[in-house]
Amino acid sequence: MLLLFATCLCCIHTQAADSASASAPPPVWKSGTHHLTFDGRDRLFILDVPPKLKPGAALVMVFHGFTGSAKDIRDLTGFEKVSEQHGFVAVYPEGTRDSKGKSFFSVGYEFHRDQSVDDVQFARGLAARLTRDLRLDSRAVFVTGFSNGGDLSFLLGAQQEPFVAAIAPVAGTMMESWAKVFRPAARISVLAVNTRDDKTTLWDGDMKNRDGWGAYLSTEAVMDLWVKGLALEVSERKKPSKTIQLSRWSTASDATEARLYALKVGGHHWPNKLGDRSETTAETIWRFFDRHRTKPHQPY
Repeated sequence: MLLLFATCLCCIHTQAADSASASAPPPVWKSGTHHLTFDGRDRLFILDVPPKLKPGAALVMVFHGFTGSAKDIRDLTGFEKVSEQHGFVAVYPEGTRDSKGKSFFSVGYEFHRDQSVDDVQFARGLAARLTRDLRLDSRAVFVTGFSNGGDLSFLLGAQQEPFVAAIAPVAGTMMESWAKVFRPAARISVLAVNTRDDKTTLWDGDMKNRDGWGAYLSTEAVMDLWVKGLALEVSERKKPSKTIQLSRWSTASDATEARLYALKVGGHHWPNKLGDRSETTAETIWRFFDRHRTKPHQPY
């Protein structure tokens, strides 16, 4: 598991004010590119803040894939438009660079054993800062991401003290190194999107580490961990389209649920839609998140 250490949130600035003093008052968070110093590292992120943001709004964190960027995932997913339409803040954090200069989020890949960055605590600290400064609902923090960002989404939901209310990993998985000790610590709902012909995040997993990422679970084993850990039962199976099967698990005791969109084809890509012709994948994910919002309470 990744080591936990104290969060250092300081020297926050926008690109337009890089030379501002560290003692200056906090900036007004607006849409655009920002930086903060965390654990001695300069961290970049992009914000989408709706024009008429209301107190108690939700925060959606969107994480890019290995070698990607904040701009890449923002352009790819289309959350900017959904954020404006539905009044939530979207943030797109950027990973750090590994020894080969490739951007990544630390989730326990075998070839990142030499890296000390703690992206769990970075995500936690960034969410806390934004919910406080923008007066968002700290119980309505949601995470999604693609590939490496999907893996991080699972990891954030698997924490002993999770700060997220629901997760939606796309082409993500759980590394065996931390999945083997995973037990859900909270009633976190999960929407997963995986493709059977994905050649990067293999549907059947790679427990023997043939591809060098490190051992990771199959899609069905990942869902089984969440379903059994949350004491859910199959309540629905349907086909939103000819190439997509949706499995849904739920319980009569509360609103917690798990959903798996199993795509027959599509490879290692963020799908444009999940079977509903009227909405994009980003819209489907937001609708899922919004469904699992708790009653708004006093923001930070």
